[in-house]
Amino acid sequence: MRPSNIAYPNLRAEMGRKNLGIVEMATELKYNRDTLARKLSKKSQIDLAEAFDIQEKFFPEYDLRYLFALERSE
Repeated sequence: MRPSNIAYPNLRAEMGRKNLGIVEMATELKYNRDTLARKLSKKSQIDLAEAFDIQEKFFPEYDLRYLFALERSE
């Protein structure tokens, strides 16, 4: 999945800053790569527990609301 397909601009930006891709995240979270890609592109629903998993494992320094906002924040 190209980073531009990720529907959450702050999450996409932070992934870029950490040079973190879908494959690495899916592997660490023990998710199927395609399933995670669909969730991050909003083609399927991401539940709260999954969002917390992503935030806690990869971006503990950021608030969940910031990461999953639909509009970019600074």
